[in-house]
Amino acid sequence: MRPTVSVIVPVYNVEKHLAKCLDSLVNQTLDNMEIIVVNDSSPDNSQKIIDDYAKKYPQIKPFIKPNGGIADVRNFGLSKVTGEYVGFLDSDDYTSIDMYEKMYNKAKLDHSDVVVSNFNWVSSKEKRLQKEGPYSGGKEMMVHLFATLWNKIYKTDFLKKVKIQFPTGNRYEDACFLYCLSPNVNKVSFVEEAFVSYVQHETSITHTNNSQVKNMITVFHIIVDYFKTNNFYDEYYAELEYLHIKFFLGNSFLRSSQIDDKHDRKQTIMLGWNLLNEEFPNWKRNHYLNDLGGMKNKYFKTVSDWNINLYAWIFHHFKKFEV
Repeated sequence: MRPTVSVIVPVYNVEKHLAKCLDSLVNQTLDNMEIIVVNDSSPDNSQKIIDDYAKKYPQIKPFIKPNGGIADVRNFGLSKVTGEYVGFLDSDDYTSIDMYEKMYNKAKLDHSDVVVSNFNWVSSKEKRLQKEGPYSGGKEMMVHLFATLWNKIYKTDFLKKVKIQFPTGNRYEDACFLYCLSPNVNKVSFVEEAFVSYVQHETSITHTNNSQVKNMITVFHIIVDYFKTNNFYDEYYAELEYLHIKFFLGNSFLRSSQIDDKHDRKQTIMLGWNLLNEEFPNWKRNHYLNDLGGMKNKYFKTVSDWNINLYAWIFHHFKKFEV
């Protein structure tokens, strides 16, 4: 009998958090799941924890592979999936035990390619709800999705059909996967509950602002190339343009501004700024930028050659800003 949902769990240096993650999966209320745990040659004691759980819980399928990074682990995990649907859960996060039952039931009811839920940001100081959606597939998904893998499940046969892989060796692999997936999605459904606790660690890759943020340039070249190769580029020009605006003047720009080395910081910021202006020279006319409203879009429209480094200075010295 085919498993209902396969969940891919990448493991690397998470011995302090792994048991809590696995507990939230082995106790799921959904029957006939498989939990694909992939050790990316972690040097800590994570494998012993995996072995102990695998002996006790037959739904866990453990694998060890040569170290290749998070994107490589996820691609490896996808090659092992046998479930009707597939989900992802990072090994330092955890989820409520009814997540996959509710997500799977919604997927089957609506015949969905993708099902989305809300989630919680969790730190030592607070727990904050993050809502996502609703939106339809395609263009709405491109513009409005939250680029996180693990608050969603995906129809396995759909993923095999579109053949999208994670870009190995790069950060932002989740954004690349989801944005390339978007134009292929016909049906997306939503469960209005927050299941996953997205745990914020100060030493995690999300909070480490260094030269790796340049990977965003590489990843966005991959995204644009995908849209051109698959004849989506012209149809999705405005969405791709707005995506570049949001990242290179928003999230990626904020992370770039936190790079300690002044020369590296400026170089990284200008790489994103130049990519935006070279690929989309008329971006200030973008209809999403001008029609959606909100403070972020108002800020985006003010950025120019003469003040971009001033904004970088402000964001560098006042880290509470969010763009």
